[in-house]
Amino acid sequence: MKKRFLLPLLLSAIISGANAEATPQDTIHLTTVHDKKIDMKITETGFNFEQFKGKAVLLDFFGPHCPPCLAEMPHIIELQKKEKDNLMILGVQVQMQMSPDALKAFIKEKGINYPVVNLDYAMELVQFIQTNTNWAGQIPFMLLFNKEGKLVQTYLGMTDVSKIESDMRK
Repeated sequence: MKKRFLLPLLLSAIISGANAEATPQDTIHLTTVHDKKIDMKITETGFNFEQFKGKAVLLDFFGPHCPPCLAEMPHIIELQKKEKDNLMILGVQVQMQMSPDALKAFIKEKGINYPVVNLDYAMELVQFIQTNTNWAGQIPFMLLFNKEGKLVQTYLGMTDVSKIESDMRK
């Protein structure tokens, strides 16, 4: 019930928030821990992920000391392998300040196979999401965007990847 209420709230918040806080086509710039640049253009319905054209995008806000995040991580990694032609997962580490080397070691240890942005390089995105959705920073928290960049679903707490796969088809 909570998730059904949260999606319309999130959609309207992003749409109205994008109009209030940023004009469409403003861009949020991210840099992954491996120095890959990612630009997210704000649109009226979500984001335009130029680097990930033709793929759904799952923004995964997580923490390295978050038990539910760690429990679902192997399933998210497997989802990226399985859906590599249709999906790009973008991890955003938001739990704590971490050195790039510490985050790289965590990524290697866990076998993470998708780009990860450290908190220090994601503040603009985190603030935008918090401002426009009233997200209070609980993790795991994920946003799923379809191939056109439209927000189609949000997930707060542990999520079964079969639900994400089903939502990707919407």
